[in-house]
Formats: sequence, structure tokens, C-alpha cells
Amino acid sequence: LEKSKTYKSLSDYPNNAFGSQLKTIAKFINSGLSTRVYYVSLSGFDTHINQVNQQARLLQQYSEGINAFTNDLKKAGNFKDTLVLTFSEFGRRVQQNASDGTDHGTANNIFLYGGNLKEQGIINAAPNLKDLDNGDLKYQIDFRQVYATVLDKWLAVDDAKVLKKKFSSLNFI
Repeated sequence: LEKSKTYKSLSDYPNNAFGSQLKTIAKFINSGLSTRVYYVSLSGFDTHINQVNQQARLLQQYSEGINAFTNDLKKAGNFKDTLVLTFSEFGRRVQQNASDGTDHGTANNIFLYGGNLKEQGIINAAPNLKDLDNGDLKYQIDFRQVYATVLDKWLAVDDAKVLKKKFSSLNFI
């Protein structure tokens, strides 16, 4: 089925690459394309030096872009059918290094939100900063459980076939 009309965005997006990517995806979703998964990247979080300033700038870009994206989907009536999953490829160490940054660590959070979720936000409890694994946070939820839940309950895909193993589902969907 060829789409002849493309949705015109009703939201103001930030003038940066992240905002542009989100605006394009909102246009696709709001135009009725049948694609079920989209991927956007916001790089620069590998903050080994001067972390405070970099994190503030990046988190503002994230917040402004996601806010515009969410408003766009809500105005078009498509937010209820959307799940946004924000993740990082690695965690950060708890202890700051000598360059006012942090080095690669183990555990991290996954942020979820959308119109039809039972639970939104960061789905695990805050980490115990006094109970570390050799200076790293201890993970509470295996990220594969999150992926398995999204595959099974949101996308109706055989999660065990995709992940080559069955993981217990979580209750956010």
C-alpha cells in the first residue's frame, strides 16, 4: 500500500540531529506507515571528562526532543500505540575519575514510557550506592527480560526464538 499523504508535524522540534530524527519518525508514525520499530541515537554520553556540563547539555537535548515527539504523537492520536524505550549500551562507574567524569561500568537503567503501559519510567528500584560490585552498581533486572517482554507482549513476537532463550516477562505492559 503506497502512502500518498505525509503527515505534517504540529510540534516544534529542537534544531539538532536528535530532534530531526524524532520528527522524521513522528511523521512516519502519524502518516500510518506499518513499520513497528524505529531507532534513534543521541551520542556523546561517554563522559570520561567534564561530565557535569556534557550530561546537562545532552539531557536537555533528550528532554526537549522527547517532549516534542510525545506532543506530536498525542496531537495526532497515536501516542497510545507507541512505546518508547531509552537505553544505553553501557553503564557508568559510581566513583568519579580524576578528570571529573566516570568510566565504563556495569549496570544501567532503561527508561520506558508510552500511552498503554501499566508501569512507566525507570522500572527498577534506585541502586544501593553502599552495596557495590567492585565499584560498580549491581543490576536488578536483566535487560533481556525487558526485551523479551517487549517482543512478547508489545510486538507479539516469539521472544524465545529471537533471544534463543526464554526469559521471564516483566509486568510493565
